[in-house]
Amino acid sequence: MVKISDMDEFLHADAVFDGDIIEIVGKGRYVSAEDSTFERPYLEIPVKLPDGKTKTWTPNKTTLHMLAKAFGDDADLWVGKKVKLNISRQNVRGKMIDVLYGESVIAEEKQTVQGRIR
Repeated sequence: MVKISDMDEFLHADAVFDGDIIEIVGKGRYVSAEDSTFERPYLEIPVKLPDGKTKTWTPNKTTLHMLAKAFGDDADLWVGKKVKLNISRQNVRGKMIDVLYGESVIAEEKQTVQGRIR
């Protein structure tokens, strides 16, 4: 069986399930606004999916801020960190699409532990 999502080098919502945990497997690559087809800077991060396949992930700003808060401001140090993906259906430029958001697994574990203590 050939899955179309396997043919894309970039991570999209159709390649994962809500709640999947991915692992950052390499240093991010900064793409400047001048080099971007979107005319804005972004970060490309190599990740490993639960099935072992690797993709390039371009997290949105909300996710980047959450990951920086959990893992630190230097994205080079994120290698080996795990991220839980959440899929949210929302309106982007007048079109309803599935958007990926990520949260650190560390932050989730801390919340769970704190929840058990209280």
